[in-house]
Formats: sequence, structure tokens, C-alpha cells
Amino acid sequence: MAKKLGLEDARKIVDCMLSEADKRGIKFAAAVVDAGGDLIHLARMDGASALNARMSYNKAYTATKWQMDTRVLKTRLFDMSLGDERREITWFCDPLYTPVWGGIVLRDADGTMLGALGQSGGTYQQDEEIGQIAAKLFHGE
Repeated sequence: MAKKLGLEDARKIVDCMLSEADKRGIKFAAAVVDAGGDLIHLARMDGASALNARMSYNKAYTATKWQMDTRVLKTRLFDMSLGDERREITWFCDPLYTPVWGGIVLRDADGTMLGALGQSGGTYQQDEEIGQIAAKLFHGE
């Protein structure tokens, strides 16, 4: 049976991301959603913008809806030479879809998707790095 992603885990994940951002001097927002893309926990550091908060949620939401990390989604939709097969994200009719680095799927040991995390405030590389640190914490690595 799959483990459920609850508030306690979500707070630990968000706290980890905010702590890592603080170490780097980045004003940050971080979010965790459940497998349906619904918000469990979101926090925004003093000085981080409302846009950072929205983006952190949107990245996590997008990862659950596509069931893949948003870094992979960005590559599939925008970075490959798809020619006429390339699509604008609006083609998929969900204004919350955010195919940029930082939405990371959280799975249990058997591969069941439990939810996702997202963050915003740094460069796309910093967002991804901090998210991966929190994902490893969640997975006990």
C-alpha cells in the first residue's frame, strides 16, 4: 500500500527548501501538493514575491498532472526539435501548467506518485538543485 503524503512530510520538505535557499541568500517560496495537484503546504520567505509563491505551487501542480518532473516536460515540449509537432503550453488548456525547472514528483518505494514539490526564487538551476535536495530528504537519502 502506498504511503500518503501528509502535512508533516510537506512541512519538512518545504522547511528543507527554505533552509537551503536561506543558506544561498535567495528569497524563496516552496510548495508541496498531493497526487491530485491540490496544495498541502506552501510557505514564502520574507522578501519573496507573490509570484514566487504562485510559481512554486504551479510547478508542483504541473509535475503531478503530467506525472513527471517539469524539467523533463520542458525538454519534451520546448527544447527538442519537434518542428510542427511543437505545442504552446496553452494548447493543453490549463493555465496553471508551468513547464519550467523545479516541479519534482514525489513517489513511494513502489513508484506510486504521492505528490510533488515546487519552488521559486532563484535561477532555474538553483530552484532545481534545492528541490532535488528536498526530494532526497523525503526519500530518506
